[in-house]
Amino acid sequence: MIKNTRIIIPIPKVRNTKVKIEIKGVDVTSRVVESSWVKPVTTGLGTFNLNLSNAKGQFSGNYNPGDVVKFYADNTDNTTLQFWGRIDFTKDDISANGQFLNIEGRHRSFLLNESFVNHTATNTATSTILKDIIDKLPASYGFTYTNVITDTTLMSVEWNYKPFWDCVEELTNKAKFDCYVEDDLDIHYFPENSISNEGDAVSEGDNFLKAKDSGTDKYYEKTRVIAIGQDTSGLPIVYTAISSGEGTEIKEVFINDTSANTFDKVKDLAEAKLIEVTNKQRQQNITSYGLETVKPGDNIWVIIPRQKIANQYKLVKITHRFGMKVGGWRTVSIFEEPERGIASTVKNLNQTSQQIRDASNVNKLNFSYNFGFDEDSGTHEDTEITQGVLKTTTGNETGTWISPTRTLNSNVSKVEMRATGDRLTGVRFYYSVNGGTVWHQLVNLNQSYDAIVDGNFLAIKVIFISSTAQVDSLALLYS
Repeated sequence: MIKNTRIIIPIPKVRNTKVKIEIKGVDVTSRVVESSWVKPVTTGLGTFNLNLSNAKGQFSGNYNPGDVVKFYADNTDNTTLQFWGRIDFTKDDISANGQFLNIEGRHRSFLLNESFVNHTATNTATSTILKDIIDKLPASYGFTYTNVITDTTLMSVEWNYKPFWDCVEELTNKAKFDCYVEDDLDIHYFPENSISNEGDAVSEGDNFLKAKDSGTDKYYEKTRVIAIGQDTSGLPIVYTAISSGEGTEIKEVFINDTSANTFDKVKDLAEAKLIEVTNKQRQQNITSYGLETVKPGDNIWVIIPRQKIANQYKLVKITHRFGMKVGGWRTVSIFEEPERGIASTVKNLNQTSQQIRDASNVNKLNFSYNFGFDEDSGTHEDTEITQGVLKTTTGNETGTWISPTRTLNSNVSKVEMRATGDRLTGVRFYYSVNGGTVWHQLVNLNQSYDAIVDGNFLAIKVIFISSTAQVDSLALLYS
């Protein structure tokens, strides 16, 4: 929402509805019983449903998957393109009411739901990442990014066969941006609540018809997100993003994504999802006469005195409806919060694009301190990191390695050590919560222990008692 202190007096627009619906370039408007044309922002791509009067089966067999469908609507000359789709399937319906042909399909940008992304980026602006993954699409698809606004939010990603639009949602959550695909296949990417539509408004006494589901839905609001990734050795990387207003009522979301293989990537994933599931705004579902200039993500004026509503709200989904049963051209606007069904709830709140099995977090710890030993770090005493492993230096039976100290925001309450390598029976693992002043041994791997003392300066110590032992990767999980 764009908060305003302005006084707005909407000027009624002339309503002279002009609509045209074409299939394969042929005007079928007069045969339309009812239709809906859906365009969301950020949460997905558009769909349409079209029901035609099909007396004596005159249209049966005429239309096939891939055929182009266009919906034009305005108050002038029906030349304003509102939706460009392609048919997915058709089916014949016959009842006592007559014979009809039902056509369903998706927005012409549907290939973004069919494409998978392999991409790596480190501390890169989200807008740059978006352009990079668009550039990786086949040129024949025709997607462009003229309207991708540059932002300065940096993000690290490691995507392996991740659905394209899932990547888009991750970027928008991190940057607090919105995204949609225009009918000409140009991708729009812009800051949330940055576009004020001055061409249309919904006003009681003018074009407003009805409202439902008005209010703030807190049912799906969460207070923390626990994200689990996986390093190259299969050990878990854990980060928990916690809302500043969590209080005593903890409402959690879990995200398992093996493509997040560094601490920064897992942290970005958790924090982006936390933004999505907190600070829910007032939702409005409003039906009006047709709105001809609105785009997904626009903020338009809604003035309904009886509900004490007078502000600019963000359009998260636009559904244009038209047909004999509809009564003309109508626009159903979802403001601020999208409608949620079972499918979208599962998708949005429990992301399982790649389930982690080996990297489970059975003890439900909130964070992890990981070392893959791909580069040298910490301090050595007769140890070395070479070729991706930690081991004793040549000729030494014993040795000690101590990690850098990580400063935490709160004291450690529980710890659990994970490690991979060879002959780990010749290795002893320790942790410290006071920067190495006092060390405590973790006798068993994969077992949770209560922290013995209070402290928030976390460090790990590895002691070798065998020259043949080596550690490939380790992770200290903690809460």
